[in-house]
Amino acid sequence: MATIKFYSVKSRKSVEVDVGNVQKVMLKNGRPAAKTVDPETGTNMFKILSAADAALLK
Repeated sequence: MATIKFYSVKSRKSVEVDVGNVQKVMLKNGRPAAKTVDPETGTNMFKILSAADAALLK
């Protein structure tokens, strides 16, 4: 299964999250972004998506 890398500010490390647990959102300026929950700490994580990552979430 495909994964997307997020950065967890609370645990200060990169976390790979399964694509099935990621919610795709659109910013006000039209850029794609992703929201998810850190599996270790339970905090929300947010990332502006690259073109390659956005293609995974279609």
